[in-house]
Amino acid sequence: MSALLLLACICWPLVLVAGLAFRSSRGLARRLAPWAALPALLAAFLGTADFELAWMMLGARLGLDAIALVMFPVTAGLWLAAGLFAQAHLEPGPRRDLFFGWFLAAMAGNLVLLVALDTIVFYLGFALMSFASYGLVVHEGDARARHAGRYYIALVLIGEVCIISALMFLANQAPLDFVSLRASFAHGDLGRSNLIVGLLLVGFGIKVGVFGLHFWLPLAHPVAPAPASAVLSGAMIKAGLVAWMRLLPLGETALPAWGAALAVLGLATAYYGVLAGLPQREAKTVLAYSSVSQMGVMTMGIGLGLAFPAQWPLLSTAVLIYMAHHSLVKGGLFLGAGLVQHALSPAATRLAAVVLSLGALALAGGPLSGGLVAKLALKQGAGLVAEPWSASVPLLLSISSVLTALLLLRFLWIAWPRASARAAAVPLALLAPWLALLAAWLTVPWVLADPALRGEAAGLSAAWSASWPLALAGAIALVAVRLRRAGRLPAMPGVPPGDLGIPLERGATALLRVLGRFANELLPRWRRFLAGIGGAVIGSGPGWSDRLGHVEARIAAWSVTGALLLLLGAAFAWLMA
Repeated sequence: MSALLLLACICWPLVLVAGLAFRSSRGLARRLAPWAALPALLAAFLGTADFELAWMMLGARLGLDAIALVMFPVTAGLWLAAGLFAQAHLEPGPRRDLFFGWFLAAMAGNLVLLVALDTIVFYLGFALMSFASYGLVVHEGDARARHAGRYYIALVLIGEVCIISALMFLANQAPLDFVSLRASFAHGDLGRSNLIVGLLLVGFGIKVGVFGLHFWLPLAHPVAPAPASAVLSGAMIKAGLVAWMRLLPLGETALPAWGAALAVLGLATAYYGVLAGLPQREAKTVLAYSSVSQMGVMTMGIGLGLAFPAQWPLLSTAVLIYMAHHSLVKGGLFLGAGLVQHALSPAATRLAAVVLSLGALALAGGPLSGGLVAKLALKQGAGLVAEPWSASVPLLLSISSVLTALLLLRFLWIAWPRASARAAAVPLALLAPWLALLAAWLTVPWVLADPALRGEAAGLSAAWSASWPLALAGAIALVAVRLRRAGRLPAMPGVPPGDLGIPLERGATALLRVLGRFANELLPRWRRFLAGIGGAVIGSGPGWSDRLGHVEARIAAWSVTGALLLLLGAAFAWLMA
């Protein structure tokens, strides 16, 4: 495949964004928008060699590396399924056009970062995807969506400051391609390397949703439309993992302290996501916490690779299988959560129940599922690292399977489809992409696994190791339901979506009140001072006073996001110094 063809495929969504902006081309763009990811999906199977576009800024390099060979077709397929689903799920009109505008821009950024082979192109794609996703989060336009959007954009800005600072430090000591950047950790200054690693972990950890930086996920997913949630959780949060795999010295330089810390953080995220998700009462919020948990497991794999570079080849394969499987299953479950919002016939209800159950079974690593293949691959890689990890990781993953099964039982309890008396025939455009994702998650992990891993996953021993966590979770859920109905089990304590973000917001609000009182005392003095200067320079008049009043009102009305922007500016200035 030629360079221009690949470039055209990943930029095609942006062409359609431009088409939606003009009345003369809007009709054609509307018809093509749901299919925007199809060229990229087809291009992924044609293959391409690395190439450089010398005419672009700093000579951009594009191609399909080992990560993109797996994630590019998976990601393009998920965007295609979500786009086709959105066309039938959303009501026609200007709001759907606006949705597709943000959707296509985020898609373009996601595809660009996957085929990027240097930091400049990767960052441009990552930034485009991150900022365009804001429009998907606030699509509904109500107070809840705007609240989630404020959290999202504030954390995106914090992440961008960390990321661009780390990339500037890296670019100062090595060429811009990923191979050179990773190698620079081996001979770079230790203090600077630690700072870079910390910035990369925080900046991309926000996108991954690790513990402490995760609270935008359970706020954003419930308010975003189902197809947007599918790509947010299935495709876009994997960009943080892709960044870590490309920028951190995995397989080259051992960073045992950082690796152990990241692995522990991943395990904490895996368990916390379940514990915070179980009390939730909305299906998409439960799925959001499930994504937090599953991303924690993948984070653990990357942490082990950072600590034990000799085992990274096996661990990287396991993480890629896990990423591909989670992308397809979680995208399908979010689309299923949107499907059950429609009036379903009894036949469609039974079909939806079967597919949702299969997705939950796969995500929990049930027998003969792709989730089992992914967890076995991760256990194989972790089993070859040093103690105590080699002995503890298999048990910890089994416990994670029990907790994941409990959380997905909670999801099925809330989202279980029910037939409607006013049901009409479900449009094929809703069912077809959903069933295509089902076929993909049933097959893709098996295709990615090597023959030895496939043989192990199909054996009786693996079936037993996958069955007992599900049986234990089912027994725990059954006992809990019976005790709850008998009044012998208290209700679970309520955990608001966003959990840790709520006290942070309250603390920021209290701080702003203090700052507001200070500003109320200070601003009138500044206003009189500036008014005097303005009168001396441009003459007195109501225009100057009105402009000062407008500035004062804007400063007084700053929200938590405004305070975060001030902190971001200070942090960026400190880092650059």
